[in-house]
Amino acid sequence: MSVKEKKVPPKLNKYMHARNPYRTPPSFKKLASVYPEFRPYCSYDVGGKVHLDFKDPKALRALTTCLLHQDFDLKVTIPDDRLVPMLPLRLNYLLWIEDLLMHAAHCETSDVIVGVDIGTGASCVYPLLAARKLGWNLVATETDNINFTAATTNVNNNDLQDNIIVKKVDDKTVLQGVLDDADIQKQMYLKKKEVNDNNDDDDDDDDDDDEVMSELNNTPSDTPCKHTDGDDNKSMKYMFDFTMCNPPFFSSEEETDSMKKSKKQRGEPISSPTE
Repeated sequence: MSVKEKKVPPKLNKYMHARNPYRTPPSFKKLASVYPEFRPYCSYDVGGKVHLDFKDPKALRALTTCLLHQDFDLKVTIPDDRLVPMLPLRLNYLLWIEDLLMHAAHCETSDVIVGVDIGTGASCVYPLLAARKLGWNLVATETDNINFTAATTNVNNNDLQDNIIVKKVDDKTVLQGVLDDADIQKQMYLKKKEVNDNNDDDDDDDDDDDEVMSELNNTPSDTPCKHTDGDDNKSMKYMFDFTMCNPPFFSSEEETDSMKKSKKQRGEPISSPTE
């Protein structure tokens, strides 16, 4: 009778994007020496190697916030009962989007990129990373009050209000009332217009810009911006380059644990409530 060999899961860095800095795992030893808040969650073997308990949500929260500060100069606070983002996977997602924009949409690295993150979470990790690492602009939507407050605080604490708009939406809202919000369109349109003005001397485009800006300025806040001239090309000038979403839609660790327990068939054990 043959013995079935146990499958060993591949290392995470095997699936890392080629430009993902976490293809090389971070040094826990260095992190512990620099960040006192990370040190209590570390253990040391006889060889002096540092180990981390990945089943401990507090340890993962400390790891994520310290890495965000060390590698991206981002000051992020994640409330104790909120989901902890897995940083290498979040970067993967953004880098794949960057590839699509460059190769499929033929965007240039100098272009002003504007995206929408649906359900940004308390950490607001996608918009923060996209703004700081890639120079993008994001509209982040959130239905949960605690997540919305935490996400707004994280954006403000990093002085990224000019690049990131956090918008509170209703539970059943995905994009309606977001993409056509006059205030959001105006802020993002001005971002693109500033670069276009520096790169384009076409007077006809300037006339179109003036018409669009006039429409945006005359539209009340938090209301849809309607285009009545029938010229879709003008409205496209300040449309968004991409939308992204990171399911499943759990707002807290408690919801995640509850969902796991309700499943009849268990897959591989998950070490902690991360997103």
